[in-house]
Amino acid sequence: MRAVALILLLSLFSMPAMAYIDPGSGSTILSAIAGFLVAVVMVIKGYWYKIKYFFMPRKKKDQNSTQPE
Repeated sequence: MRAVALILLLSLFSMPAMAYIDPGSGSTILSAIAGFLVAVVMVIKGYWYKIKYFFMPRKKKDQNSTQPE
C-alpha cells in the first residue's frame, strides 16, 4: 500500500521529459518487439512439438516382418 501511495505522490511532481523519438528509433523499437514475439512463439512451438511427441503412442516394430533388407 505504501508503494502505491509513493508512486502516486511521485507522479504528481513529475516534470515533462522534453524527449523526442524519431521515426528510426520508433521502427527499431517496433522491430525489436516483433522479433521478441516471434522468438517467443518459436520457442513455444518447439516445446509444443516435443510435448506432443512425448504423449503420442508409438508404433512398435514387428520383429517377424518379412521385409527385404
